[in-house]
Formats: sequence, C-alpha cells, structure tokens
Amino acid sequence: MAEAASQETGKSADEDRSWNKLAVTFQASPDAMLLGHPQMSAAWRLFLFGNGSPTHHLGLLTGSPTEVDVLGMLPVGDSPDNAPSDVEAIAAPRCRRQVWLRNARGERLGFAASWISVEDVGAVFKDTKIPIGKNILQHKTELYRDMKSVFCGHSAELEEAFGAPGPFWGRSYLFWNGGRPVTFIYEVFSPTLEKYMGQVLQ
Repeated sequence: MAEAASQETGKSADEDRSWNKLAVTFQASPDAMLLGHPQMSAAWRLFLFGNGSPTHHLGLLTGSPTEVDVLGMLPVGDSPDNAPSDVEAIAAPRCRRQVWLRNARGERLGFAASWISVEDVGAVFKDTKIPIGKNILQHKTELYRDMKSVFCGHSAELEEAFGAPGPFWGRSYLFWNGGRPVTFIYEVFSPTLEKYMGQVLQ
C-alpha cells in the first residue's frame, strides 16, 4: 500500500518530506480544549473546538459542497515527519496525505495533512480523492474524533496559498476505530471563513 501511495504522485518519500506546518504562536491549554478560547466568537469556538466534521461544517457555512484537491499521499515510514508528537500514536509504517479543502465554487478554505498506518489506508480512505468526511459518510465508517489541540500561527506558504496574511487558526485530532487510533489529522483554515463566521477573536 505504501508503494501504491507513492505511485499516486510519482514521488518517492525522500523527494517530499515537507508539509505546511504552522510556526505556532498560541496553543490552547487542556482546560481551553474543554471550554474553548474565552475571547473567541461562539461560531469559531464551536467550529475549532467542537468534534464535528469540518467537511460537513464547511458545506453548511458556505452553502456549497466541500471538495479536496489532493496534493499527494506519500510513505514516511516510522519518521516523526516534523508532525506534532500525537502522530506517534499511529502505528508505523505511516503514510502522509495532504489536501486543500475548497468548496464547489472554488474558494480555498483550508489545508489538511493526515497520517495513517499503511495497513489502514484502504479501510479509512475508500476513495483517496474525496474528503475523509465524505469517506466516513458514504461508507458508514465508525470513527471517534479525539480532539488534541487548537492553535494559531504563521506560514509563508499558506499566506501565498490562501491569498491572505496570517495568523492562521488550526486544530489537530486523532481518529479512533475499534479501540485504537488509526489517523492523525492536522488542519489549518483560511481567513476567508471570517466572511461566514465573523472575526475569530472578539
């Protein structure tokens, strides 16, 4: 499966070890993970700290189906891959998948990187070309979203991709299935969403 993942983009694992990780300037405390950032608007608090599907929520917010542009899925073996330490919960060897989240109107709404055990790729990603939320919905996959972090930071690459200056807000979580973690996901959202939810901080 790792070989197939590498063939999907025509790149080897050694050719691309980079992904759009934020230089974090704020990270929510354990207490905030339960109740949210006190200065954050209610809409953003629910969106970032809630354990709902971003695929579904982005569609509801924009009134347009959420789609993905897949940047690639590459094998990373047992490398920590410059990811948050929670990635170690995913059994190695792992693959890393990167996508842009957008709606059907073409608005780029976010970036997501996910790490999954090579053995679980087929079970979680029945179709690697659609959002993981649609995979779960279409195939009735039972997964529990275990929220790990909400954070804010900067990325020159994301400023260019989103066409807007930072800072950017994001979150990370584990998906559990059958009593074990199967996927670690890291999401960063575009300031474009302030058009639908207002400013992040009040």
